[in-house]
Amino acid sequence: MAVCANCTRALQPEWKFCIYCGTPTGVAHTATAPIPTEAAPFVEPAAVPAAVPAVEPASPVLRAEDIPADEPEPTPAAIRPEATTVPRVNILAVLALILGCLVSPLAALFGHLALNQISHSGERGTAIAWVAIVLGYLSLAAVLVLGISYLVLNA
Repeated sequence: MAVCANCTRALQPEWKFCIYCGTPTGVAHTATAPIPTEAAPFVEPAAVPAAVPAVEPASPVLRAEDIPADEPEPTPAAIRPEATTVPRVNILAVLALILGCLVSPLAALFGHLALNQISHSGERGTAIAWVAIVLGYLSLAAVLVLGISYLVLNA
C-alpha cells in the first residue's frame, strides 16, 4: 500500500490526492483497467521486506501545539460591520398609546408632543405616536357625539 510523502499516512490506490493533507500522490489514475485477453501464468511474488522504511515528509507537519496561541488577527474595518446602537423608543409616545387604549382624548395631545420630541431627538416611536393620535381623535369624537346626544335627548 502506498504512503503519502507529506503526512506518511496510508493511501488507497485509486486516490489522486492524499485525503488528509491534499498532496498529489503522483499515481496516474485510469478510468478503466485493461482487461487481459488470455490468462497470465502464475508468478511467485518477490520477497516482501518485513518493515517498510518510514518516508520523511517533504515539508514539516504542522501540528496544533506548534501554532502559537496568539489572538486571532482582527478583521479589517471594511469587512467588519460597525457596532450600531439602536435609538430608544420615545416614552411620551408609549404613554400616548396607553392613553389611546384607555379611550382618552388626551392621547391626541400626548401623541403630537411625542412627534415633536421624536423629530428633534431622533428617537423611535413615530408609528406609535400616530396610532395614539388617531385613537385620541376617535375618542374625542366619541366623547363629543355622546355629550351632544346626551344634551339633545335630555333637554
